[in-house]
Formats: sequence, structure tokens, C-alpha cells
Amino acid sequence: MPPSLSLQQRFTVLDRLLTDNRRYWQLRSFELMTPPWQHTALQSWLLSLSQQDRQRLLLDDLQRAHALAPFISDAETLVQRCQLETVIQPTSKAASDSTQQSAPAWLSYHIPGRKWSQIQAFDRALHDTDRPFVEWCAGKGHLGRLLAYRHQQPVTSLELQAALCQQGQHLADQRELPCRHHVVDVMTTAASELLHPSQHAVALHACGKLHIQLLIEGVKRGVEAISLSPCCYHLIDQSSYQPLSRIAADSALQLSRDDLSLALQETATAGAREQRLRQRQRCWRLGFDLLQRQIRGIDHYLNCPTIPQSRLSGNFEQFCRWMADRKQLTLPSGIDFDHFEQHGQQRVIDNERIELVQQLFRRPLELWLALDRALYLQQHGYHVRLEQFCDRQLTPRNLLIQAHKTNELCGHPP
Repeated sequence: MPPSLSLQQRFTVLDRLLTDNRRYWQLRSFELMTPPWQHTALQSWLLSLSQQDRQRLLLDDLQRAHALAPFISDAETLVQRCQLETVIQPTSKAASDSTQQSAPAWLSYHIPGRKWSQIQAFDRALHDTDRPFVEWCAGKGHLGRLLAYRHQQPVTSLELQAALCQQGQHLADQRELPCRHHVVDVMTTAASELLHPSQHAVALHACGKLHIQLLIEGVKRGVEAISLSPCCYHLIDQSSYQPLSRIAADSALQLSRDDLSLALQETATAGAREQRLRQRQRCWRLGFDLLQRQIRGIDHYLNCPTIPQSRLSGNFEQFCRWMADRKQLTLPSGIDFDHFEQHGQQRVIDNERIELVQQLFRRPLELWLALDRALYLQQHGYHVRLEQFCDRQLTPRNLLIQAHKTNELCGHPP
């Protein structure tokens, strides 16, 4: 997106594009028994694609937009409006010192390689690193230890799980790092009271209502700097999304939790085994859906519980019996499980065609949500930047909101 556009202008453009094209993305593909665009040129084109074609287009934003442009006039515009600068250079005096350019190996102990790379990229992108940090939803405090070491600042780490806090404190104490872990629910007043104006609050991939709480309480407490990489937008208490900023609240776009899930539906970092299990789960869930509709005599999707990975190691019949037990359904004798599994596989293919179109709107929706957060901070006296802190191959959740109180309003949020 052109850097000359303000945050509000960016939001307005994306809001119009998403609103005008709602019929292409604001739907639940797994509930549909028939494709939504029957007897159209778009549907004919989707049917002509091989599985290899679908997978190739799902993984390439530019090719997908170009291929869909004959059917969706805004396709290429959507991709163009989602371009953001990627920030990788450190800015603090400590981080720029030649002795601090690379973190020692011991800091990465106990951290999976991809996660460690994400933490390093997040740190390198940070501005205003010359003040104490508060780490929101810290887990074991892996990010906090890196910040304490690289920027020579104390870190207050907030985490709900006591075991994670204990492990994190132990790791920090081993290296005499100035990290203090607190066992606290970030949704409570006890956590808010640990926020102070002089701090820099950071959150890497904090989920849904947890990172929203940081924004709201950070504003109330006048926290001087906030750096946030949002994740799991759909993990909220309400059935529909409640916008934070005034401009988003005035939008005609109404988002359900299912709509919010679209912002996360990307498999750029999924391994081959993970993708196979995901395909099996979808096939079996959709096959069971057909079976339950027949048993209940109700042609409506039945929400399913979270499926543990262990349930995908057996066969389809075992899966159906386990699922029926969870939904308190009695399976009659003589079920042709092969029939339902085959139809489940066909529905997976139908879903992939629908999702190929929906994916065109995934990043625009994610940016819409991130901009709502950025604009909320802006309207409360912060100077805000929205950037990418790493390439999407490292993590698709690579958006970074960086906010700093302006001098004239510092310490006095509206």
C-alpha cells in the first residue's frame, strides 16, 4: 500500500473493498452443501482447476489475484492495497553496538528454531527500546530474556500459568538477567496495575481478547510505548466483533467469530505431515457431517468439538463413533462408512475451491483488524506505525503495531 496513505485512508480503502465483495468471502464453506456461485463463469473456472493448480494458487497471492481478476474486478487491487514495509533494523543504542548484533547461543536454549527466529525478528524491528519492558502473555519469557540482554533494560513478564513462570524465572536467574515473572491473569486488574507510563509493553502473538486487553489497559494507564503482533483474532467472548476505533465502529461491515477466523487461514509454514493431518481431519469432519444430517433428519451443519490429533490415527469409522458419542448420537447398524468418507473427500475439494476465492480476502481482513487496533491507539494520543517484522514464510502472523505517546499528550490519555 502506498506509504503516503495515512492509517485512516488505508482503513477506508480496505473497508470499501471488503464490504463491496462480501459475497465472495463472508460465508462458512464447511456448512455449504452446494457451491455458492453455481452457473457462473467463476464456478466453471474453479471446476476446471486441478488439485495441483488449486494448491499453487493458494500459496501465491499474486498469481491467485491475477487468476481471479477476470471474475472479481477488485482482485488485483486487494493485493496491491496490502503491501507493507518490512522493518528489520534495530534502532536503540545498545542494539546497534557491534557487540550486541547477534545474541549468544544460550539465549536460544529451550526454544524451537522457528519460534526463536520470530523472537529475534520481532526484537530487531522494535523502536524505543531504551525503557523498561512489560511482556504481556509471556509464557516462559523467551522474548523478555532477549530484550533484557540486548537492550539492558528490566523486564516484567506477565503469565497466567505458574509452571511457565517458574521455568522462565529459573532461565533468567541462571544468567542473572533483570527479568521478573508474575503469575497473573492479564484480564484482571492485578495485571493492569503492573502497567506504568514509563514502560514499553510488548506482546508477540498474543491472542484475541488478551491483546485487546493490553491495548485498552495500556491506554488507560498511559503506557508510553506499545509493540504488538496480534494473533487469533477470533478468540473473543462475544459472538460478533466489537470494533475498537471510531471509524471501524462506523463501518457497515459486521464480523462474526467465523469471519474473524478467515484472517488466520493460511498454511505458509505448515509441514507436509501437518497438511496431511489437516486434510484427513477435514475429510472426516465433512463425511461425518453428511452422516449426522442423515441420522438426525436435519439438513444443517452440526458444530463439532476440537479433535485431538490421536483421533486421526485410526480409521473413519472409529472417528465417526467417537464423534457420535460426543454429540450424543446413536449410529444405526449397516452404515456404509466408505460411502460417507468418499463424499467427505469430495466436499473437501469443493471447500478448497471456495477457499481459493476466500483467500483473496484473508490478508485484507487481517489488515482491517490490525488497522482498527492501530487507529484506536492513534485516537488516544499515540503515534502509530503498522509494519511487517518478518517474511510470511517465517510466520504468516507478521504484522507489527508500534505505538508511542506523543509528547504533548504523554501521560494524559483522553
